[in-house]
Amino acid sequence: MIQQGLLAVCQSRETHEKRVLYLYTVSQVHEIITAGDVFMTAIAEVRKPATWVISGLALLLLGCAAPVQELWPPPEGAPTRTIVVSLDTWHAMIAIALDERVRAFDRSSAFEEWGYAEQAWYLEGRQGITGALRALFWPSPGVVEVGLHEQVWAARTPQPPARTFVFHLSESGYVRLRRHLVSTIGAADPVLVADRVKFYPSKRPYHLFHQCHQYAAEALREAGLPVSAWWAFSRTSFAMQLRRAARMADEAATSRAPAGK
Repeated sequence: MIQQGLLAVCQSRETHEKRVLYLYTVSQVHEIITAGDVFMTAIAEVRKPATWVISGLALLLLGCAAPVQELWPPPEGAPTRTIVVSLDTWHAMIAIALDERVRAFDRSSAFEEWGYAEQAWYLEGRQGITGALRALFWPSPGVVEVGLHEQVWAARTPQPPARTFVFHLSESGYVRLRRHLVSTIGAADPVLVADRVKFYPSKRPYHLFHQCHQYAAEALREAGLPVSAWWAFSRTSFAMQLRRAARMADEAATSRAPAGK
C-alpha cells in the first residue's frame, strides 16, 4: 500500500511537472510570437515614413539617371531584343525572351530569367527575424538564379501583387546586359540545380545595399536604361524608375511615329 501510495504521488508530481513545463513552453512561444509581431509592426511603421521620404528624394534625383543614347532606346527599324522585368512584393527578376531559333529546340521555354538572392534565406531556409537581420545587415553569400521558364516571374510568384515592365533593347544593349549578368556569377558549378533552374554562387555578397532590386538595376543600366542602382533600394523606388523608363520609351516611339498616327 505504501509503495502504491508513493507511486501515485510520483506520477502525480511527474504529471504536474509536465503540465508546468508545457505551460512554460507555451508561454515562451507566445512571448516569442508576440515579440516577433511587435518587431515586424515596428519595422513596418518605421518603413512607412521612410519609404515616402526616400521615394521623394529619389524622385528629385531621378533626373541624374539619363539613358545611354547610343544604347537605348533603340533606333527606329533596328533589330531589338525583348526583356521583361518582374516585381512582386519582395523580389525582382529579369526575363530575356528567347530567340525563335532557341525555342525551336525547346518549346516549353519562352524566357531565360535571372535573379539574385541571399543563399541562406532562399536555399537553406534560414529565415525568420534573425534571418532578415542577417540578410540585410551582415554581408553574406548570395546566389545568382538562372532559369528557363514558360512564364515570367510575375505570373508564377507566390507573393503577389506583381507587375511587369517590358522593354526593347538594342542589339548592343542586349549584349552588354547579358555580359554583365554572366559576370556576376562567381563559379562555374551551381550550388543547386532544381528542375530547370540553376543557382550559382555570386561574386558579390548580399546585404542591404546589394539585393535583388539593385542587382536588376545594375544590369538594366548596362543595357542603357535610365535607372540607378543606388536608388533601387526598395520595390517602390525601383518601380518608380521603371515607370519613368517605360514613359520615356513610349514618348520616343510617339515622337518617331508619322504625323496623324
